[in-house]
Amino acid sequence: MGRTPIQKVIKLTELSNEKLTIPVYQRPYKWTEKNVIQLLDDVFEYVILKNKDYRIGNIILHSENSINNIVDGQQRLTTISLLLKILDGSFNGLLLNEKYKHNISKNNIVYNYRIIDKWIKTKFESKDEKKADFKNKIFNKCEFVLFTVFKQDEAFQLFDSQNARGKALEPYDLLKAFHLREMDFDSEDDRTKCVERWETSVDNGTLKPILGNHLFKIRKWSKTEWKYNFTKDEIEEFKGISLYQKQQYPYESAMRMLDGFVENAHNDKFLRNLQIAQTFPFQITSPIINGKRFFEYVDFYITQREKLFDLNKEDSIKAEIPEFVKFYEDYCYGYYGWGRSGDEKVRNLYENILITFIDKFGYVDDFENFYKAFYKLAYNIRCSKSRITVETIMNSSARQIFRKINDSVSPDAFKNYQYKTYQIENIAVKGIEKVVEFIKEGK
Repeated sequence: MGRTPIQKVIKLTELSNEKLTIPVYQRPYKWTEKNVIQLLDDVFEYVILKNKDYRIGNIILHSENSINNIVDGQQRLTTISLLLKILDGSFNGLLLNEKYKHNISKNNIVYNYRIIDKWIKTKFESKDEKKADFKNKIFNKCEFVLFTVFKQDEAFQLFDSQNARGKALEPYDLLKAFHLREMDFDSEDDRTKCVERWETSVDNGTLKPILGNHLFKIRKWSKTEWKYNFTKDEIEEFKGISLYQKQQYPYESAMRMLDGFVENAHNDKFLRNLQIAQTFPFQITSPIINGKRFFEYVDFYITQREKLFDLNKEDSIKAEIPEFVKFYEDYCYGYYGWGRSGDEKVRNLYENILITFIDKFGYVDDFENFYKAFYKLAYNIRCSKSRITVETIMNSSARQIFRKINDSVSPDAFKNYQYKTYQIENIAVKGIEKVVEFIKEGK
């Protein structure tokens, strides 16, 4: 049986005796000036002006092999550590021995250090005795509710239910934690790079769409599973083969051989110079390889999505087919009502059909005929339904194409879609005349 989780109220002076670690799956230190000043003012009000104890918040630790990983509380503890360091230059406890690897963390620590230093000078001028008194009161009057658990999944569940600000862990956070744990045999540099790329994708808004709007749906729909929303209950979809465990099943052999070949090619200078097998040959519906390959898988499809739709025209990733991008913008965004929730669902269905087709067959010579045919297939739903719900999409004949793409060996299996016609008797909603005209006339 596992150990029972522990909950207690703990003073900062006692907590400072614990060896705390920020695990690699944690988000960077991101507190802003507003967050920092609010905490400083609250602490000052209670411990100095009111001379009362002040409960800063919750700390959740995952204790494993004598290491206390911080699951919740990193932002507050880092800020308090900076405050104590400025009050006493000899202080090196709590998290000041931690090596913050992410540039966002490093930059915010430098900036917030200056903010705190300025705040202290405003409150205490240069009176060392007052600063010393403030430091002692912080240690003895500031307290936390400390939760210590001994299983990581329990820590994440507790975070969801106890976080004071009500911000639950996203499924993306849980996936990051899982796949970083699968990188025990990789270098620290590889782990750090995976975290940095992941966080960059979180910050620039590309991570959630690729996982939730595209990869999850395509993987489920290709198996004809009735799934639409990506939640924490569905993260098993993105867990798969652990390469460093003993092989158990024959289907893993090909994946293990591919992984080994790509890894060897990457480490071979001659093969690198020839650009041979420098990237893993991902397919959306293939089994996930846990660890580094999963992070590469996500990065790969973020780039593939950008190459198809050219969503960020300021970056270096340009469209494979500029003519398609113009069509996409004209007919998916160029009509009245394109921003309605129903239209967004249809657009997402269309995008996923294209992503799945290209992932399987690439940009075939007559790609124009295919993307126009698939547009008619998807957007016929918009023309025939006044209200489009999740059930509308899930029950549509267009969703059946995912299994067909998955099972087909040639794009010729979809030639018949190019000649399919649609009868639109009554336009179900306003503002889609342009869509209706294209579906009827193909122009």
